[in-house]
Amino acid sequence: MADDPEWFEQILDLQLEQNPELLAELYRQGVDDDTPLRLEFFYLAAGEPEARTLAAFLHQETDYDVRAFERREQMDHNSPWLVVGLTQPTLVSLDLLHDWAQWMVAAGVEHGPCAFDGWSAQAPQE
Repeated sequence: MADDPEWFEQILDLQLEQNPELLAELYRQGVDDDTPLRLEFFYLAAGEPEARTLAAFLHQETDYDVRAFERREQMDHNSPWLVVGLTQPTLVSLDLLHDWAQWMVAAGVEHGPCAFDGWSAQAPQE
C-alpha cells in the first residue's frame, strides 16, 4: 500500500491501539462474547464527491446501513462531509475488530479518500 496517503498508517495504528480499550469498556458495561453488536462507524470527507464515492462503495460491498451528509455545524472546516453507518448485528472479538478496522481504514483511503474516524457499538434492541 505504498501509494496510500501517509495518514493511512497513522489512522490504522490509532484504531488498532484503541480497539482493546473500546472492547474492554464494552465488557465493563455488561457486553460479553455472546452479545451481538451493531458497530457504528464514522468517516471524515473533504467534500461531497469523496463522501458519496465511499458511501456507494460501502453500500455495494457490505450489508451496512450507510449515509453521507454535509455537516451543518462545522467545527473542522477541513472536513465538511461525513460518512456514517451501522453494521448488522455481529459477535465481536479483538481479532475481528482489528481485521474490520484495517478493512474500513483501507476502504476510506481507496474509495474517497476519506479518513476513518472511529467506531462505537450498540447492542441490538430485542
